[in-house]
Amino acid sequence: MMGFRKYVKNIWEAVYTIALGMKITARYGVDPREEITEQYPEDVWEPFERFRGFLHNDVPRCISCSMCARICPVDCIELDSFMGPDKKRVLTRFDINIGRCMFCGLCTEVCPTKCLTHTEGYEGMSSFSRGELTLHFVTEPPEMPPPKEEEEKEEKVKEAVEGPGDAERENEEEKKEEKVGAGAGAAPVNPKNDLAENGREGE
Repeated sequence: MMGFRKYVKNIWEAVYTIALGMKITARYGVDPREEITEQYPEDVWEPFERFRGFLHNDVPRCISCSMCARICPVDCIELDSFMGPDKKRVLTRFDINIGRCMFCGLCTEVCPTKCLTHTEGYEGMSSFSRGELTLHFVTEPPEMPPPKEEEEKEEKVKEAVEGPGDAERENEEEKKEEKVGAGAGAAPVNPKNDLAENGREGE
């Protein structure tokens, strides 16, 4: 008798739980306020606050510090720069591989000028080529200074750190030798001869 009651109880619990689950499913299927699926692309999803979309770099504000490239865990940021005449680095290339980016947000946190930010964009990057997934932010790279000027700057820095070069040292040694030779060519002065001549004049 106890086994029959347990059997009927199990059947009742199964029917009740199924009916309860179907009730929730029917409510989501009928009530328009409970709709979750959006008919994309007719209905575009609006990103919420602090959404991490595609990265964007405000190039005029970028100081080429390379902090974003160093902290990126997947190495999706590549940049090149050179030292300008005003002792500031000039950005010549700044590329982001969106196909490799994991949208972690570490690069935006370490950026000192906050020129690198996440946008709300999340569509328009579908492509059959991986090369098209790379974003180029520097479209017209600035002209680099001539190599001679760079060499002159490097030589000045070396001279300031290491001192004068070999050619200048040789010139200084030659001048010293000339001074010594000029002093050696002059007749030596004997103080005894001067005293003898003074005595003769007194007589």
